[in-house]
Amino acid sequence: MRFVMALGVVALGAGCAHSPRAADAAAPAPASRARQLSAEAEQAYDSLDFERCAERFRASGEVAGEGPDRSESFYRAAGCASLAGHADAAVEVLKRAVQAGYYDADHLEYDPELAALHPLPAWSGIVAEARANLAKAPEAPFMTMTLMGVDAFGSRKVDRETVQRLMGLEVGKPVVHSAAIFKQKEAALREQYGLAFARASMSIYFAEERKGTAFVVMDMVDAEDASRLRFLPEPKGHPTDPEGLLARWSDYVERLQQLQMQGKLSEDSSCKKVAHCIGGFGHPDLAPFEPEFLAKVPGQLDALTAVLREEADPEKRVSAAYLLAYAPTVEETAQRLQPFIRDSQSSVRNSVLRVLTATQEAATKPLVDVATVADAVAMPTATDRNKATYLLSYLLEDLSPEVLKAHRAGLLRQLGERLVEMSALTLPINRDPAVLVLKHLSGEKYETADEWRAWLARQPKTAG
Repeated sequence: MRFVMALGVVALGAGCAHSPRAADAAAPAPASRARQLSAEAEQAYDSLDFERCAERFRASGEVAGEGPDRSESFYRAAGCASLAGHADAAVEVLKRAVQAGYYDADHLEYDPELAALHPLPAWSGIVAEARANLAKAPEAPFMTMTLMGVDAFGSRKVDRETVQRLMGLEVGKPVVHSAAIFKQKEAALREQYGLAFARASMSIYFAEERKGTAFVVMDMVDAEDASRLRFLPEPKGHPTDPEGLLARWSDYVERLQQLQMQGKLSEDSSCKKVAHCIGGFGHPDLAPFEPEFLAKVPGQLDALTAVLREEADPEKRVSAAYLLAYAPTVEETAQRLQPFIRDSQSSVRNSVLRVLTATQEAATKPLVDVATVADAVAMPTATDRNKATYLLSYLLEDLSPEVLKAHRAGLLRQLGERLVEMSALTLPINRDPAVLVLKHLSGEKYETADEWRAWLARQPKTAG
């Protein structure tokens, strides 16, 4: 589909930037202990408890055997020690990281968590040793991204320049994501400007023409606009996994991500039987999943909908949303997903809107309510807004000219200013859907925000 839905772009929010691997019950005791210590360190990192984070990661590195787990644990310990203000301790453990083989020299050099170490005499030697390790590494590290744009959206008090200055970002320079620093900057914005909400995210591209680029977005909500933060209550239940479908979907996603990171994912990642399937089933390791989903989901629609409505674990709600793409008809998929557009968790909203967007794009008639989708365009985070706006654009395509005309004035009153603001953003997946909707509503072909702003100013002002 035209919307970038799957594996070419990843959004990194203010949650943890590093995902600990689950402990393997069959692993030797030291390895199992190292993983447990790393998990405890990640929890401390998420809580911005950098003292405990550094202590736990260091302990994990000391328990781990030789290899990448050891060097990564020491590296993470150095970042936490630096954030805690212990530069000398950070240098000491960072030396241990490169001595243990750490070789991602670009990441090390541009990691903002280690910025306090740059003036120290030992820094240049640490970088040099990491580059020496890189020269003999068995494979290249994940690429370091170049920052291509910074966007600020949603506040009348905070502009792009303020965000860029606060976060210390330079467009055109290498950038490394730090979840902890993002959280700190969000808190500073909320306090300084009295915001009801502030959340930073980084979108990175590792496919197609934008490979190796990154964009940072700061989403904000002013206190007087707090109604934009309206979501469904958090579910508290634990429905049964219908026929093990949730577990199977999790298995599919895990294998899909492994293949993608290994560069082994088939180029043919399109969906064959349904409108949305994340990454397809072209690889032999993925092929067995599709027949199972096609066979089992139609008989478990009520149970999967109950998971979306009642399950406390958001990851299971995410799985249920994706599985509902396998309903027998697109109407059934849309009907069951639409009530959950405002789920309490961003990850679930993301999944619901992805499936609805793909389903509406493949349809030839409206499947969802225009008012519900237009309301979703006002949600606070970019990952909500871009999908809701793409969904609205595909929905408007399928309206009859008469119905589109009937909606035009109301949508311009409700969304006109917001769409024009979105048309000025630098991140394409946030800008492009707004331009599509403006083109549908106007019949014009403008591209720049200035052109759209001038066009909107010429429109009759209708009360209501």
